[in-house]
Amino acid sequence: MAFAGKVYVHDRDENFEGFVATLGLSEDNLQKLKNSKPKYKLEKNGDTYTMTTFSDKYNRVTSFKLNEEFDEAVVDGRNAKTTFSLNGNTLTQVQKFNEGTVTTKREFFNDKMIVTINRTGWDGTATRYFKV
Repeated sequence: MAFAGKVYVHDRDENFEGFVATLGLSEDNLQKLKNSKPKYKLEKNGDTYTMTTFSDKYNRVTSFKLNEEFDEAVVDGRNAKTTFSLNGNTLTQVQKFNEGTVTTKREFFNDKMIVTINRTGWDGTATRYFKV
């Protein structure tokens, strides 16, 4: 798997601020998310995956099994029903909120990761680029 043992470092964004603006977050959390420049790591142990997102300001660890829905606590005290699926080197995360659904696709390459984010009720697409 292209992601095994690699740390992906944030490089740049396209339309991420536009996506963040649609989330209805508190001003404090809105600024934190807009300014986040995280690192990302995905590991596999048996049939469990562990996704670690970390920066100077926070660490977030999420463990999951493919195609099994679970409750995920996210920003502003919101919760989502989350499911991950894997197709080749693309990991898709679907988060279902009361307000709609966010779909995040992480495409892994040997030297980079490209993340595309869509949301129901928003016609745009946000893209985040990471490099090894």
